[in-house]
Amino acid sequence: MAPACTMIEHLPVFVYGTLRPGEKNHPAYLAGRTLAELPASISGQLYFVADGGYPYVIEGEGRVWGELIRIAPAHYTTTLKALDALEEYDPANEKDSVYVRRAALVRLADGSEERAWVYYWNCAQVVGRRIAGGDFKHSKG
Repeated sequence: MAPACTMIEHLPVFVYGTLRPGEKNHPAYLAGRTLAELPASISGQLYFVADGGYPYVIEGEGRVWGELIRIAPAHYTTTLKALDALEEYDPANEKDSVYVRRAALVRLADGSEERAWVYYWNCAQVVGRRIAGGDFKHSKG
């Protein structure tokens, strides 16, 4: 058995941007690897960086809308590693990571809450524009 410090808690993942169903990164990273994709939200503020076309979340007042993704056990480890790479998150070097993966409370559509992994912006500077409604899918156009 691996030491506790190297074990990753098998939590669902909350996605709020290009990994959401119907968005550009969902087919390559999540399609066919999930057990459920449920409407959900987290506390925070959502921003969009036009140069690169990606959103990010920081802690703060407001709600950010997305989906709680339950990854199939057979795909969990490889999928989480692929998501870490996409989000430029290195657990061994968080200081230089673009995003950090943290456990946070996610609120499901029925009002229940559960813990899930969330990728948060890891840069000191806030860039781009805030998406006031907190929903990446409905902010386009």
